[in-house]
Amino acid sequence: MIGDNFIMNVGIYLRKSRGEDEVQDLAKHREYLIQIAKKNDWKVKLYEEIASSQHYLERPALQQMLKDIENREVDTILVYAPDRLSRKDVHFLTILDHLLQYGINKIYIKDTEYDLTSPHVRTQLSIMAVLAQAEYMLIAQRMSEGKMRSAEKGRWNGGRLKFGYATNEENQLVINQEDYPLAREIVDKLLQGFSYHNIAKDFAERGIRTKRGKIWTTASLGDWFRSPTLRGHTSYKIKGKEIFTPNTHEAIVSEAEYQAIKKLQENRENNFKKKKNNVSHWLSGVLTCSVCGWSKKVQIDTKKGNKFYIRKCKSTVEDSEGNLMPCPGIGCKSDIVEDMLKDVIEDMKDQLKEKMSLLLETDITILKAKKEQEVKQLEKELEKLEQRNEYLLEDLQDRIITREEFQKGKKRNEEKKENITAKLREAQLQLEKIDVSASYSQYQYIETLLNRWDTLEHEDKNRLIKMVFKRIEYIRLKRGQIPDLKVYPNL
Repeated sequence: MIGDNFIMNVGIYLRKSRGEDEVQDLAKHREYLIQIAKKNDWKVKLYEEIASSQHYLERPALQQMLKDIENREVDTILVYAPDRLSRKDVHFLTILDHLLQYGINKIYIKDTEYDLTSPHVRTQLSIMAVLAQAEYMLIAQRMSEGKMRSAEKGRWNGGRLKFGYATNEENQLVINQEDYPLAREIVDKLLQGFSYHNIAKDFAERGIRTKRGKIWTTASLGDWFRSPTLRGHTSYKIKGKEIFTPNTHEAIVSEAEYQAIKKLQENRENNFKKKKNNVSHWLSGVLTCSVCGWSKKVQIDTKKGNKFYIRKCKSTVEDSEGNLMPCPGIGCKSDIVEDMLKDVIEDMKDQLKEKMSLLLETDITILKAKKEQEVKQLEKELEKLEQRNEYLLEDLQDRIITREEFQKGKKRNEEKKENITAKLREAQLQLEKIDVSASYSQYQYIETLLNRWDTLEHEDKNRLIKMVFKRIEYIRLKRGQIPDLKVYPNL
């Protein structure tokens, strides 16, 4: 037996290592450490981190163990290796200090006891953890260099394969014969002038899903088609460097087809912009369906005295069981919604007057202070995202997460960063342009247009509505029901 007699409850901390069968490795560690505890008649409390992608301070199991130590529910801890706690020197020593603070003077690594009160032992443990970190950093560097060489030769370096492709034994991309017919169907439809929206809608109606069981969307189709992989090229980004290798595998889309489709899409976009500037009714592009999120279309019925109607939705949504169904939203006569919005506009006039009165009383110093606080808050959020990316990299180096998990997490953080950066730019711009008199003049202009509402042309009404409201949600699910509108003011 090892250890002191006062030890009754031992916390076994397990953290997943990278390997072909990571769960099985964890199971081996668990069994090994439990046998040690049984030999010493210790009661065991298990703390396991499986597929954790968090920084050590945010690991649920580790934090629970430290909390139980604080509550005197655990007398000591047993780990398979010191780097299971952390491979970062600073983090490792912080954990040891926490253990000492709550009376844990000894820990057990496998069947060896280590006295934490000894500076020599603490240094020894710290060196063991740092050496493990250095070893894995070297492995990561070699893997990175290997992937760069592999990319230069046009081999696939991991990640999600593009639809229509598979890999062979040499890690070269080859056509996936099972997916190829549908991949070519997409290309052929694009050549015929179909839009991503048309194709996504057709696939939804036919029940065709992606390889992951998701609904095809305009975004997923666009990302897929624009990838150089489809044209027979390999592109790999590592450490900010892009390695582009042309003509490495069989193409699904030829360069000539790609350029022809791009030309069709550019022409369609130009035509759309022209139509967008020619508003037929002021509700066009204003209403959004509350169910499916698509913009409601307005059409004229020449058979019924050229009256305008809000069309029913033609998109699809998922029911509670994940099955596709047509959006239940239906249309109505446009004049019903027009009358409802007129009432909203009357209320907006009163709100505008209040805002204009407040502006006249506004202290520009307070206004700037509030906007500066908003800017600082957004800057802090960006810093947190940068830290998360660093934690992800650490977890990748520590083999807590796989390369694919790292890429997913990084992409998710980059999307959030892009969103916050846009908000920050807008806030900084607003801070630079804080001008009470200019805001007052803008409100006066809007008030004048609202007072002239009945005499405005469709185009002017459309612009004014988009200026005054961020979004107007519309829902009507059955005939005889009055539409429900939910407005989001932009003032």
